Amino acid sequence: MKTRVVSGAVLVVLLVATLLSGGYVTAGVLLLVSLVGYHELVSALGVNNGEKGFNIIEILGLIAVAVYYGLTIAFGGDMKYLVMTLMFLFFAEAIVFVFSFPKYHSKQLIAAVFSFIYAPVMLSFIYLLRIMPNGQFLAWLPFIAWICDTFAYFAGRAFGKHKLCPKLSPKKTVEGAIGGIVGSVVAGAVFGYVYAVNTGSAAVSQDIIAFMLITLVAGALSQIGDLIASGIKRDHDIKDYGHLIPGHGGIMDRFDSVIFITPVIFFMAMMLLNV
Repeated sequence: MKTRVVSGAVLVVLLVATLLSGGYVTAGVLLLVSLVGYHELVSALGVNNGEKGFNIIEILGLIAVAVYYGLTIAFGGDMKYLVMTLMFLFFAEAIVFVFSFPKYHSKQLIAAVFSFIYAPVMLSFIYLLRIMPNGQFLAWLPFIAWICDTFAYFAGRAFGKHKLCPKLSPKKTVEGAIGGIVGSVVAGAVFGYVYAVNTGSAAVSQDIIAFMLITLVAGALSQIGDLIASGIKRDHDIKDYGHLIPGHGGIMDRFDSVIFITPVIFFMAMMLLNV
C-alpha cells in the first residue's frame, strides 16, 4: 500500500506538470505514454507471438503512433490526419501479412490496428482538449474517471449487494456503479462552476448543467472502460499490463477508464460548451 500511495502521488505531480505546461510538453508526454500503452496492449494481445523483442507488426504500429502525434501537433488535430495514419497502418500491416505469410496471423494484424486506436488515438484526445479554447480547464475532465472509481469503491463497500459484471470483475456492484456516477456528476457540477467563474462565462448555470451532463456520461462509460481492460487481461490470462507504475501496474492498468472516456468528453465539450 505504501508503494502504491507513493507512486500514485508521483503520478499526480507528473500529471499536474504535464497538463499545466500544455503545448509540446503535454504532447511529448502523451506520445511517450501512448508508445508504452501501445506496447502493453500488443503484448497482452499476443502480437509478438512469443518472439523476443519487437517484431515488424509492432514496429509498424509504433511508427504509426509517432507519425500520428507528429501530424496532430503540426496541424492542430485535423481528423483527416488520423484517418490517413490509420489507413497507412492498416495497409502496411496488410502488406507484411501477405508477403510474409504464413509467418504472421490475421489476429496479429487485427490486434495491432485495434491497439493503435485503443491506446494512442484515444489518449491523444487529452492533447486535443488541452489545445481547445479554455483547454487548461477542459484537459482535466477525463480524470473524472478516477473520482468515479473512488466513489464507486466506497459506495460499493457501503451498499453493494448486486453484482455488476461478476464474470469480469466479481467485486464491482450495481450500487457501486451508481455511486460512482453520482460522485462524477457532483464533481462535474463543482468543476462547471469553477470553469464558468474562471473563464468569465455569462451563462454559469448553463455551464454547470453542461458539465454535469458530460460527467454523467463519462462516469458511466469510465466503468465500461475499466471492464474492457479487465476483460482483455482475463481473456489472455495476465494479471497486469506492465510494471511501469509500482503498485499500480502498467499504463493500461492505471489509465484504462481515462482512455476510454476522453474522446467522448472531447466531442461532448464541442457540442455543449461551444468550444
